[in-house]
Amino acid sequence: MFRGHPAIGYVVAFVSVGAATALQWWASDFYQGAPFLTIYPAVVITAFVGGYPAGLLSAVLAGLSQWYFFIPQYHWLAVLTYVVDAVVCVLLIEYVNRGLDRETQAKQHQALLKDELQHRIQNLFAVIQAVIRFSLPSNEARVSAAAIKDGLLDRLQALVDANRHVSDSTGEIALIDLIHGQMRVFAERYTVHGRPQVTLNPQLTQNFSLILHELVTNSLKYGALSAADGSVQIKLQEVPTGVLFDWTETGGPAVSAPPADGSGDGFGSRILGPFARGFCSDVEIAYEPTGLHYSLQIPRQQSV
Repeated sequence: MFRGHPAIGYVVAFVSVGAATALQWWASDFYQGAPFLTIYPAVVITAFVGGYPAGLLSAVLAGLSQWYFFIPQYHWLAVLTYVVDAVVCVLLIEYVNRGLDRETQAKQHQALLKDELQHRIQNLFAVIQAVIRFSLPSNEARVSAAAIKDGLLDRLQALVDANRHVSDSTGEIALIDLIHGQMRVFAERYTVHGRPQVTLNPQLTQNFSLILHELVTNSLKYGALSAADGSVQIKLQEVPTGVLFDWTETGGPAVSAPPADGSGDGFGSRILGPFARGFCSDVEIAYEPTGLHYSLQIPRQQSV
């Protein structure tokens, strides 16, 4: 506990050796011929509390006190033996200390992983609830159960794919890697301009993967990826407040905006609109004659 404060260890060295020397002086009549009897416990206590620097200091102080007060003459073999014994003693205590530190750190890391896992599971359930909610019709229009099931399963599969990226302890993934992972099957049909050094946390990875999934699905069904010559251009631009994401389709069939009353909004429109606005800003959907144009801004505080 005190090994991170060297001054405390040095104080303990002086105090423990002083106390051991005083005790030895007071009780010297009871164990004459065993001058180091109280010294080694002082060295052990100091090394355990203050680490090996303080332990070595206590060993030096203890040796000086023994030869000054209790041992009438120096002998090189006795000094050498004491040095070896003291160093081995301090190193053994240091080994024990490091083992205890590793055990403490392992417990702290385990507790951190437990809290992080619980947090991620709660976030994942919240995203699943949102996916189910946005996959249901918002009006009284009749929608087949098969259509809901297919759309829901596809979105849940997108979540599964996103969570495969979140595999390390930090759970972060580079935005560019997530995009390439979602678009890898269209290698010749899309381009990415810009490569900001931005990582997404697990929550944003899950959410943004749904956005990419909807863009790809809609483009395959109605947009540029449904045509032989269609293509998608993705632009990424890092700004002080976050990252601008811009999706532009060209070469596909003409697209038209849904009715203003919202009656034509499909499941994908709700994911790209209200759902996206829940965690991104500046969300814009434009139905251009040349194809869909979609953009949003990922806030800085969520992207690191």
